[in-house]
Amino acid sequence: MTNPLVKNILKTLEKNGFEAYLVGGAVRDLLLGRKTNDYDIATNALPTDLVRLLKVPLKKVEYGSYNIFQKGINIDITTYRIEHNYTNRHPQISYTQNLIEDAKRRDFTMNAIYMNKNGQKIDLYDGLKHLKAKKIVCIGNPFEKLVEDPLRILRAIRFGAILHMSFDEKLQEAIYAKKEEILKLSKERIKKELDAIFLANGFSLLKKYEIDKILNINIDSVVYVSDLAGLWAMVKTTTEYPLEKEVKNNIKIISNILKCGKITMYDIYEHGLYLSYVCADILKINRKQIDSLYRKMPLKSPKDLKINGKIVEVITKCEKKEIKNILKEIEHLVLENKLPNNQKKIIKYLERRSKNAHD
Repeated sequence: MTNPLVKNILKTLEKNGFEAYLVGGAVRDLLLGRKTNDYDIATNALPTDLVRLLKVPLKKVEYGSYNIFQKGINIDITTYRIEHNYTNRHPQISYTQNLIEDAKRRDFTMNAIYMNKNGQKIDLYDGLKHLKAKKIVCIGNPFEKLVEDPLRILRAIRFGAILHMSFDEKLQEAIYAKKEEILKLSKERIKKELDAIFLANGFSLLKKYEIDKILNINIDSVVYVSDLAGLWAMVKTTTEYPLEKEVKNNIKIISNILKCGKITMYDIYEHGLYLSYVCADILKINRKQIDSLYRKMPLKSPKDLKINGKIVEVITKCEKKEIKNILKEIEHLVLENKLPNNQKKIIKYLERRSKNAHD
């Protein structure tokens, strides 16, 4: 364990007579040699104890969990708990002093390995063995666990894709049998998991377990790229998943370029090199071709244009809305080498254009 803040919290809790362990994804990733900035600490300290020892306001300890986000590190400190009577993924919670009870509620064995400040482990469900075998195994009855919280189905797919792990036979059977339970989840939760699965190139797993059909997403023509908007642009669906504004805008841009099947200088100029590279990867165009086009471009950005809106306004006497269109027109002409990027020549072009418009 290398993070000093995490280690200090574990020490503080232990020093005051409480159990405290790192658990979940952080332990799993540490054991796999993967970097992590996300830590979960489980303890038998109650919320009132956390308030007293960590000197935090009670209102910040929600549902027995306190979150710290500091310098890019996310830490969740949670009191041991028992979960029961699930209703729409939301169980009733009661605190416990028993680590064994806390471990029972977790999803997969690899996520139920507890580690203290000295790196000593408590492994009640053979998580270490399954991790070594690259096998995802459910804690308890997978048929019941997946119905309790269908998000576990998508989490299993995500872990399988990211960690290149397979599912044990019972979990596999349960996913096939209970996959329609996913539809009980909110579109926000589904979309968040799909983002991670897409970026991990988990399309084959989505198809294998027919999750694509359940979620009404056609992923047959997806070409893997490392950009989320690029991936969503290739997914066909009539379901409206909640996409961030920037992702939506980029999807629109990428989709329009893909329809044309080629990338022009104006595409690079208008949308930048990054999105042009994404489209090139999808269209199987060598990025060197994009670089070559970029080097030849007489304009790299609107700032390079040797004229501005004020000059256009003086010459053409046009309204502001029309001035924008005229500037775009000039940009096109310069990019197509039909007009030099020279202020005097552009002004002459504008004068001729203005005269013809009034004749």
